[in-house]
Amino acid sequence: MINLTSPYWLFLLPLSIIALAWHGQKRLNYSSLAILPEDPMSTVLEWLLKIVLALGIAAIVIGLSEPYRPARIIERIGEGAQMIMLLDSSGSMDRPFLGVSDNRGRVSVWGTYTSKGQMAREMLSEYAAQRPQDMFAFFVFSGNPIPVLPLTDKQDVVQAAIKAGSIERGLASTNLGGGLIQSLDYFKDKPFTGSRIVMLVSDGAARLTPEVEAQITYLLEKYRVTLYWIYLRDKHSPGLHTEMGTNRAKDIAPEQIVHQYFSNTGIPYRAFPAEDPNTLQQAIAEVDKLQKLPIKYQDLEPRKDLTPWFYGFAAIALLLSLLAKLIEVQTWR
Repeated sequence: MINLTSPYWLFLLPLSIIALAWHGQKRLNYSSLAILPEDPMSTVLEWLLKIVLALGIAAIVIGLSEPYRPARIIERIGEGAQMIMLLDSSGSMDRPFLGVSDNRGRVSVWGTYTSKGQMAREMLSEYAAQRPQDMFAFFVFSGNPIPVLPLTDKQDVVQAAIKAGSIERGLASTNLGGGLIQSLDYFKDKPFTGSRIVMLVSDGAARLTPEVEAQITYLLEKYRVTLYWIYLRDKHSPGLHTEMGTNRAKDIAPEQIVHQYFSNTGIPYRAFPAEDPNTLQQAIAEVDKLQKLPIKYQDLEPRKDLTPWFYGFAAIALLLSLLAKLIEVQTWR
């Protein structure tokens, strides 16, 4: 469907009829037209030139009316997933990885190293760039959940959302439950057309109440989501798999309790411990291997200006008419 910005120019369309009514050729005198042989090829060529000129004039008029194809939604089938990247932006993510010394304190050395949060954003940016057919959403959380970007396949927007905030420092608290619950709302009212993933990137230190756990389980099952946890271990944490009692884990490694809860929900879940940039990159690469399933998604094609196409056709038509005029016989011998 073609729409017009200035349709009043169409009142000039009757001008194209002039080209059909007026031959525009030079008249040549001849002693007797009756003895001239019939030339059907010339008649056909004459009408072809008239039609070409008429179409050229019509194209100019339509071009003046500024035609365009309106924005439209196109359904595509690709290989990928609908993925929510849920990034912990708490103060602990400002620390360097285990292999980097941070004994001088976060405030005094901030800016002299690449923090876990900054490195995570770089890796997520590379991951998104390698999967152009995926739909990505971005969500951060510390004391309060902060929605950044709803599901989209526009790579430039996704990259800008991931990089935003990489120079800021986080707050002390970690509200994992609120971030996970609110990020899952991105799937609300969205048709289920393929894999759905939440990629949680966090260093733990979060606690979940039974009420929050029940709500998270309900939403993960409702929206049929696979949960991946890229766990960036802090140097003060024993990690997810160090054996210890539940009471001791609650005091020094609450992330173990969270990991056990995710493992027992019955939803598809995997944790990928990452203690340095290399293992972080390996963890994200492993997620990339796991999610290459067909996905059906809708793509919004923006409005497209069609004016150049009509002006281009008009230029070709007028050029052909001019060429025919230049090779026209001027005298009869």
